Formats: sequence, structure tokens, C-alpha cells
Amino acid sequence: MNKERKITDEEVKQLYAFTRKHFVEYYDLQTELVDHLANAIEEKWQQQPDLSFDDVLKQEFKKFGVFGFMDVVERRQLALTKKYRKLLWGYFKEYFKLPKILLTIILTVLVAKSIQHIHAVIAPVLLFSILIFSLFRFFVLNYRYRKKVRQTGYRWMLEEIIFRCGSVPVFIFIPYQVIEYVYDKEYSAVGQWILAAGVVLFAIYQYIILYVIINRAEVHLEQTYPEYKLLKQ
Repeated sequence: MNKERKITDEEVKQLYAFTRKHFVEYYDLQTELVDHLANAIEEKWQQQPDLSFDDVLKQEFKKFGVFGFMDVVERRQLALTKKYRKLLWGYFKEYFKLPKILLTIILTVLVAKSIQHIHAVIAPVLLFSILIFSLFRFFVLNYRYRKKVRQTGYRWMLEEIIFRCGSVPVFIFIPYQVIEYVYDKEYSAVGQWILAAGVVLFAIYQYIILYVIINRAEVHLEQTYPEYKLLKQ
């Protein structure tokens, strides 16, 4: 009886190279595809053991369709972006529960009193200040992330989503819309409180994506990728 053919270490390396060649840049997704291809090739060898590694690989790759691995990459990106937003929402809700809700209330009162005693324009001034600081922090985080990728040689999709803060356009459009609307506009007492709450919520949102999630990134990455901790060492 012939011994079953198994994927060798050298062939595993070839599979990783194959995924990179077909535009899969993230190590986590490369590993998933390599496992899938390796299992499929070994199953094929059980039926047709004389087929070469390259021939079986080509057959299996054709099953991914015209766009190759791109559909897999897009589905994974959507899934991990959804996971990121769920993490963001979880941290955001903490600021409406004890004890953090006290901080939310205090900040809202301070901003509302500033608007009442100075001018409603204080709101866009605060938002613009948050925007400038956030953009600076965003570029620093991206620099740190690119440096880490160069040093380790590994890109993880969830890590990239975290360090790129999920969605950059939020930085750009919210403050300018508010500035355009608020400037030279008079507000009722209720309007001032709503405006103050908007400023505080925006500040909390920025703080979470730029600090809270970043500081807990390794925890979330190790929960998502069991091999992350091993490769980090």
C-alpha cells in the first residue's frame, strides 16, 4: 500500500509565496488560505497520488474564480471591520454607565457653560482643536505601524484596521460641517446643551479610537489570532 502524500515544509513555504503573489498581504489571511490549500491538495492526492504539487495547486486555485483570492480578502475585511466597530461601540457605551458617565456629564456641563458665557463659536473651536490633535495622533500611529511591519515582516488585517482607526473620513467631515453651521448662530438653552453634548461625544469617540483601542490592541489581536503572541516573541 502506498504511503499517503503529505505537504512538506518546503511546499508550505511555496503556498505562502503563492498567496503573496496573488495579492494577499496579510499574514493571518495567508495562513488561513495556506491551511485550506494544503488540506485540499492532500485530499486530492488521496484520490490521485501521481499528480504533481503544482498541478493540484492550479486546480484548487481555479476554484476561487476569476478574481482569485480577492473575494476572500474582501469578506475578511468586512468581517474584521465589523468586529472593530463592535469593539468601538462596546468602549463607547462605557461612558454612559457608572462610573464613566460622571465624566461625560462633567465635561458636558463645562462645555455648555463655556458656550453660555463666551459664545457658541467655542464649540467649533474645540472641535477644530480636537481635529488637529487627532490628525497628528493618527499620523504618528500610522508611522509606528509601518515601522513595526518593516521590523517584523508581518501584516495582520485587524491590527491594520485598529492602527488606521477604522474610518479616517470621520476626522475630516464632522468638524467642518459643525463649524459652517454653528458660526454666527444664536442658540436656545436647549440648543447649547445639545451642542455641548455633541462636542463631548466627538471627543470621547476620538479618544477611544486613538488611545483606548490602541492601548488594548495586543489583547484583541491575541484573542483573534492565537499565533500572534508566538510570532511577536
